[in-house]
Amino acid sequence: MTKMAVPGNICQKNKCHHCCIETEMLLLKSDASRISKSTGIKTSNFSFMTKENQRMLKNKTTNDEKVCFFLEEKGRCSIYDIRPEGCTYYPIIWDLINQHAVTDDYCPYHEEFKEYIENIQSNLDKHPRHLLETCFGSERACHPF
Repeated sequence: MTKMAVPGNICQKNKCHHCCIETEMLLLKSDASRISKSTGIKTSNFSFMTKENQRMLKNKTTNDEKVCFFLEEKGRCSIYDIRPEGCTYYPIIWDLINQHAVTDDYCPYHEEFKEYIENIQSNLDKHPRHLLETCFGSERACHPF
């Protein structure tokens, strides 16, 4: 299956890492394994298990702000090439009520990503259904397709 991702150049040109602040990113088993193997960091050091038995990315405190474990001081992702699958799609998320992909208005540049929704939407049938249904206390899931 070809992995669909949104282009990171929108974030880079705007020097934005807003989505990495107080992130709540679900990690697939393959994400955790890939990141641990590539970085040499134990999975338990960069993630935690929820009471629902889902693995989530940890935040760290930097300059009194909670940010993604892998966010560098200059606002860049230290694992960009192997980042979690959910990060590759963001700010495109799944709207559980309307059953389609939308852009998350939490992202200050979400309007610039709207042109990528159709590509992501057309490839949803290639993704495991359980990923579409992952949601933590929200009707709009910020989690991988």
